[in-house]
Formats: sequence, C-alpha cells, structure tokens
Amino acid sequence: MKDKIAILAPGKGWGNFVSYISCFKKISEERKKKIVIITKKFSSAKSYLSDQNLVDNFVEMSDDTRGIVKKICSIIYIYNEIKKLNLNEIFIFHSSALYVLISYFAGVNKIYAPGIKYQNFFLKKDFKLYDNFKSKLIDPVEESKELIKKILKINYVPFKTLKFNEKIDDKKIAVCIACSGYEKQWGPENYIKLIKFLSSKGYTKFLILSGKDQFGIEEEIIKKSDMKLEFIKSSKKTISQVIPELKSCKLFIGNDTGFSHLATAYAKKTFVILGDCPPHTYSDLIIPIDKEDNSPRNSNSIKSISFEKVINIFNKNEN
Repeated sequence: MKDKIAILAPGKGWGNFVSYISCFKKISEERKKKIVIITKKFSSAKSYLSDQNLVDNFVEMSDDTRGIVKKICSIIYIYNEIKKLNLNEIFIFHSSALYVLISYFAGVNKIYAPGIKYQNFFLKKDFKLYDNFKSKLIDPVEESKELIKKILKINYVPFKTLKFNEKIDDKKIAVCIACSGYEKQWGPENYIKLIKFLSSKGYTKFLILSGKDQFGIEEEIIKKSDMKLEFIKSSKKTISQVIPELKSCKLFIGNDTGFSHLATAYAKKTFVILGDCPPHTYSDLIIPIDKEDNSPRNSNSIKSISFEKVINIFNKNEN
C-alpha cells in the first residue's frame, strides 16, 4: 500500500533548506505521519533533523551534477530511490519540471509543485500553485507555504522551531563570520570591535561560526580580541560538531548565511547583518541589520553598515 509522503527540496544552499523546516513540520503534523526528505548532501539535513521525530528516511542527492554523465547518473539515482520508496505523495519545493517528471515515471500517485514555467504542463490543476506559465512569487519559502496551504486546505503555516535539550548559557553568544562571498562579509575588523563590545555587556564565551576557508580570519579575530575570553572555533568542525555548541548559545549575531537560519530554527534571537539580499521575514526571531533604506542593494551594501548601527540595533533588541 502506498502511504508514504516525501518532500523534495534541493535548495540553493543549506541555509535555504533550513528555512523550509516549518513546512516539513506542518506537512507531517497534518498528515499525522513521518516524512521522507529528499535533498542534496550539502544540506547536512541529518545533522539537525534526525533527532526531531519527524523524518522516516533521508535520500541524499549528489551535490555535483555538472556534465552530461553526472546529470544522467543523478537522474537515474533519484528515479530509483523514489520508486523504491513507493510514495503516495511528494511535495516538490523547486521550479524544475525534471523533478516532476521523475516522480511521475517513478509511480508517485500525487505530485505537488509550484507550477513554475514548464512544470505547469505536467501537474494537475489542484496540485499546483500557479495556473499562469509566467507566475512566480519572489520568496521560495513563502511560495512553498502557499502551496502547502492549498494542498492541505489550511489557512496558515506557522513558524516552528527544532527541539533540543541543551541548557542555554546566558554568557555564550554565537558570532558568525562565515559567508558565501565578498558581498556577505562584514569584515574582521568590525567583528573584533563587536566582540569587545559584547564582552563589555557580560558575554564571556564566543562561538565563532566560520567556514573552512575562513580559518585565517577566524584566527585573526581571536588573536586580536581579549584572550581572557573563551573562544570556540568552528572552521575545522563539521556541522554535526558545531550544532551542540550553537544550541547552548543565548543569541546569534553575524553574517547572512546558513548558520543564521539554523540559529533561528533553534529558537535563538538572530541578528543578521545583511548585504546583497533583502531581509528574511519567515520568523520574528530574525532581527535584520540592513543597509540604509534609500541606498541601492548591491555587492557593496554590507560595507555601508556601520559598527554603530549594529550595536544600536543590538542594544534595542537584546532582551
């Protein structure tokens, strides 16, 4: 009997994937069963969803599909995995018609997707969000929520956090220097000043969230900060190793990256220093620190955000 439900969410980055957690939880709640998650390996989904009593199975797609051979191998793999699952329903949080066709030929009974562009031709009218070939909402998370509301016949998809048992340390704060590019990097000199400011407010433990290629910046920030403070480095840790440290932090402040979404998912008040992207609006826990309203948004926007603006917004919203 086909009774399983899957959600296919390849995403553009693991932060993007984390933003869908409320959607995952609402589908599971309404259907009263665990779900199957189909996503790319870079999402590290198992690291933060395995302990949530939410997911029945994980299917990890390849991160690298460049070239015709890898593309074909990826299609065959996804097809075989979906066919083995014997799914009744699949929610596709992506605009590609390819995933719709794979699901159809793999025998999924009910296929739900936004209906963007060529998807529109392969979906039943009641199983898609859009009827117009050119229609598309700006935010993919909001788009997915609208699809869920239509399919599940509900009025609202509330923001939901991840459960955890770690005790919150009121002296511990996550400072995120990680970034995916120049346009999201506020700069090490600003973070050195920020750590000094935060220590003056009583914070003594700092989880420095960074990527593997930010090891040098991480070391520079720590060396130029007060060595009496406690620093937890993350540049050489896996996401699974970082998560327990993040769970026990009181707050998060830093660059707009996957860690900011994960902090929000763990119910942290999240101060996000923005650059080329507009503020995220899916949770009231997110406190944007953005460019000036009348300035254009571009790759240099984050450089215009002053240290004074950051601490002013932090002081107003810390408690």
